[in-house]
Amino acid sequence: MGARAFVVPGNLPFGCAPLYLQRFRSNGAWWDYDTKTGCLAWFNRFAEYHNRVLSARLDALRRLHPDVTIVYADWYGAMMSIFQDPGKLGFTNALLSCCGNRTVPCGRPGCPVCDDPSTYGSWDGTHPTEAVYRVIADGVLHGPYASPVPLAKTCPPS
Repeated sequence: MGARAFVVPGNLPFGCAPLYLQRFRSNGAWWDYDTKTGCLAWFNRFAEYHNRVLSARLDALRRLHPDVTIVYADWYGAMMSIFQDPGKLGFTNALLSCCGNRTVPCGRPGCPVCDDPSTYGSWDGTHPTEAVYRVIADGVLHGPYASPVPLAKTCPPS
């Protein structure tokens, strides 16, 4: 008995989170940023490193336990697809948060909230919006953001 199927998500591209973009903007030089996305490159390199190590460990676990299904969910890759071409997926404010700002955080009285969260990459500066999670879920379920196979292919038909 026991669990036979697992989904293990990787880290998000934290260097694209509005909270970190605001916090480190005044300290960063132009070379700290990815010119294609506007994200903090050094912060994303850390997430990429973590995800490479995690993926390698999951490969080792798959070899040790071939009777267990372990799917790596590439949340980083799915989110980067948004930041690399935001307009393609309808995001006009990919690097901005919908709720709150530097002076009034989300959830506090008087905090501003956007009219259309589906065009934003972040809800509150840290957490992705529902629209971003939809992109992640689609990519993990149907590909290409899951390995060794998309999650939907691991589920038996009912």
